[in-house]
Amino acid sequence: MTDFRRLLDAVALRAGWSRVRFAVKMFRHTYCAARLQTLDQGARASVYTVAKELGHGGDSMVKRVYGHLGQVRRRAKMVEYRVEQHQKVLGDRLNAVRQAAAVVTDSVTARESAV
Repeated sequence: MTDFRRLLDAVALRAGWSRVRFAVKMFRHTYCAARLQTLDQGARASVYTVAKELGHGGDSMVKRVYGHLGQVRRRAKMVEYRVEQHQKVLGDRLNAVRQAAAVVTDSVTARESAV
């Protein structure tokens, strides 16, 4: 998990943002919300399954925070993150993150090749 956080920090810094801007918790919330709107072997993903995927011992917290998402009619076969729909709002910030991510990925790949 530490390497993932460092990678996020590096991307944020290269994009000109503070390290606080990216938090792993944001990704957990996004994943949970998206996952509850997916299909699991043709049926809607259960709250219990999603809670287990997140490492919870039970489903009460997920029900309390995300229970309303179980009523969403649109379901997909996989978790989808459509960055394109946010292009208008994010504009230059999104492009800065893409460029920063490419630079960080290239440097990580170069380091791994050197080893």
